[in-house]
Amino acid sequence: MSIQERFRRRLSPRNLQFAFGVFAVLAGTLIALRQDAPHPLFQAAGTAGYLCAAALSFRSWFALGRAGTAALTRRILIVFHLIFVPAQFLFLLAHQLPWLGMLLSTMIVVGLKPRIPQLGRTSRKVWLTLHVGIGVGWLGVALGMLVLSIVGMTTDRHELRHNAYVLVETFDKALAIPSVFLVIVTGAVVSLGTPWGLIKHRWVLTKLIIALSLPILATFEGTWSETLTERTEDPTAEPGGTGILLICALALFLSLLWIATILSVFKPGGRTRWGRRESTQERRPEITVTLAGVDPVAHRTAALDLTPAKGALLPAWEPGAHIDLVLPSGRVRQYSLCGDPADRHRYRIAVLHESDGRGGSAEVHRLAPGTTVRIRGPRNHFPLIDAPSYLFIAGGIGIAPFIPMIERLAADGARWHLVYRGQAPTAMAFHEQLARSHARQVTIAPADRQPRPDLAAILSAAPAGTAVYCCGPEAMLATVETLMPAFCPQGTLHVERFASSSRASGIPEAPFEAEMRRSGRVVQVPADRSLLSVLQDVDPSLDFSCENGVCGSCETRVLDGVPDHRDDVLQPGDRDRRDVIYPCVSRVRGSRIVLDL
Repeated sequence: MSIQERFRRRLSPRNLQFAFGVFAVLAGTLIALRQDAPHPLFQAAGTAGYLCAAALSFRSWFALGRAGTAALTRRILIVFHLIFVPAQFLFLLAHQLPWLGMLLSTMIVVGLKPRIPQLGRTSRKVWLTLHVGIGVGWLGVALGMLVLSIVGMTTDRHELRHNAYVLVETFDKALAIPSVFLVIVTGAVVSLGTPWGLIKHRWVLTKLIIALSLPILATFEGTWSETLTERTEDPTAEPGGTGILLICALALFLSLLWIATILSVFKPGGRTRWGRRESTQERRPEITVTLAGVDPVAHRTAALDLTPAKGALLPAWEPGAHIDLVLPSGRVRQYSLCGDPADRHRYRIAVLHESDGRGGSAEVHRLAPGTTVRIRGPRNHFPLIDAPSYLFIAGGIGIAPFIPMIERLAADGARWHLVYRGQAPTAMAFHEQLARSHARQVTIAPADRQPRPDLAAILSAAPAGTAVYCCGPEAMLATVETLMPAFCPQGTLHVERFASSSRASGIPEAPFEAEMRRSGRVVQVPADRSLLSVLQDVDPSLDFSCENGVCGSCETRVLDGVPDHRDDVLQPGDRDRRDVIYPCVSRVRGSRIVLDL
């Protein structure tokens, strides 16, 4: 084991959680024993908060080591630490140890790799309204505190001066501090639950920096306002330099809040360096790989192992991802990765030989070990979301993306069930492996031996919040999509297709114009041409592959305008998105769209 791997293992979320428990006991004790704590209320809150955190940490340390409870514990810890990070800002009013606590909480959350589902349209509006509303309210409180601090500094009346600083301190504790907590929590939910992200776009990153800097500024401002309240009890005392510092701090506070509010409304600026790097990774250059082995896993189905050049590492991927395989003939086909995501030295795909296909699968089956091919990706439009339980419905080779998902969930101790339909056992890839390793959670239903599974009954029995994943023939997907609203309204559906479906929007084909914001070009898209083909007239280097709205390789960011989504990449809950378009098949609702090109 390398030094890097040993270091990573020592910093595993489980070990960090134990370390956080030890820290919480120490922090809670030291905060409780502090004799000169400036804020007894926050001293008591810090003591109680850290002692409760210590109890949760030690219990979680045991639970993370047990397969049956690891998944639920992981979700609990993600939520706890996301809330506890801003909560520890409040404890800074009693002691300086919470700085270390916030660092440990952040490291634990990062190590747990939270998979936060995208917010639906209504939920997104609710959370965004809460975030902006609380921020504007906080802005009003800050303005009031600034006015009061100026009054306290400039008035000659002792009673007015003292009362002004008393109100500043009261507003700080009763309104400003809760606002810090609520703004950070709602902002994190909105950012992580939407395509905005925390660091992808300049305006979001700027808001994040402001949100994290304001509590630091508040610790100084709170100390100064408390000092001035005590000092001005003496009728002869003057605010002095402390009064000027308080005015400056509150003016800076107000300015930063105004900037954050303006950023929320106008969302200016493009991607950050990290966001551009992520966007670039979505369009990675082709990688040359070698076919290291071919393993027959079912009748007419082979698993192919692809390895990079000696010593190189393949790009990391998560369950649900797929790659583009560029064949020697120039054909490009998409295949789900079905190997181990932790193995950066090997990709595994499973390919069904379709005798009536377009020739791609037949060419793959003719490849011999040692053949050099190229790949693009990986890309993931079928990610494994965080959910209380999972139902997988697979048909034929549609089992491929579920293999790494199932292994991930099994390792986490999550609740899941697989229904796997195929023509015959000999034609069902990986069925023996699944039945051997997960017999109680897998239902194998070969058509030559069993009737078609009662999908309506299976969906009806799914627990609340179940994530339903379906991949297979179009008839199966259409059936599940039809049954979901009536028989499983308590779940969320996620589908991946092999071929495009018909997504007529009911909107007549009409011309529109597309602005390429970065290049400054404006192109006209006639009714009889796709947006992608017109864009390629200007920039032939644009990525594309299937041209049927299935693979997602042509994904393009939308800056303005309303896409008419006709692709099969977006999941049912994401079809109202306005930040992305797949131009090979999708069009525009209206006469104009602005693209990040």
